[in-house]
Amino acid sequence: MNEQFYNWLGQRIEDYEAARERGIKAFETRVARNAAALNGGIEPNVSSAGFHAPIEGYRWESGAGEHVYLKGQFLPDYGLGKANIKIGDFDSEKVIKNVPLERAQEFIDKFDDVYVGRVLRHKWNSISVTKGACYESDTGLLCYVYISKCPKDLIAAIEDYLIGDVYKLQRLAQEKTEQERADRDAAHANGEDAPEGRQVITGTLLTLKYQESHYGETLKMLVQDDRGFRVWGSVPSSLDANRNDRIQFTAAVTQSNDDPKFGFFKRPTKAQII
Repeated sequence: MNEQFYNWLGQRIEDYEAARERGIKAFETRVARNAAALNGGIEPNVSSAGFHAPIEGYRWESGAGEHVYLKGQFLPDYGLGKANIKIGDFDSEKVIKNVPLERAQEFIDKFDDVYVGRVLRHKWNSISVTKGACYESDTGLLCYVYISKCPKDLIAAIEDYLIGDVYKLQRLAQEKTEQERADRDAAHANGEDAPEGRQVITGTLLTLKYQESHYGETLKMLVQDDRGFRVWGSVPSSLDANRNDRIQFTAAVTQSNDDPKFGFFKRPTKAQII
């Protein structure tokens, strides 16, 4: 089976897990702030198991209403809310029928290597691909393949890979990716210079990367505006986007001293996926 497909698969899972991780961090922050509002500004303690009361008589709101907890006690409902966070278009369960048994087993073995080796962060809510019942057909042994907790575009790609015209799909996907990259590069080379001052940026998110600074780790993004220039800056906290998403935001832009078609942005507002 083709390594290019698995490289794409691994990267797509990484993107999904990274977006989900950001969603979980945002959820944790929101829950902690809500708790602090009930307790004179004191946030709960956090461990790998969830939130715990930091003081005696700690107030906490859950699905069952408001309760008071003793220092160190586990605060309920945290894990359930965290487990239910899903990013983007998502299917909880999918069954793919009539998959050749040999192909299914080879894919599942390789998928496990890709997934566990690269991005398995949340074992309690991880993507799962398993093989079901096998049966005879005119073309040989077939089986069911079950996929759970998975983004829909990933499911569609896996289904095409298992039962579609594999090599044609891969070739078309590669050609499309290469053409899109060439078109973007040409638009950048022939596009406008980065403007200065407060600007509305509308374009494609090309890169997401965590960057260390004096203030800790910050998620940065590279965006190519529809006018051709590219800008680099911090991802707005309100934006939950992936690579190749089309986004829009307003920010203060400063042109680079080294490249007029490149700029740096700060203080982004009104960020959205379009």
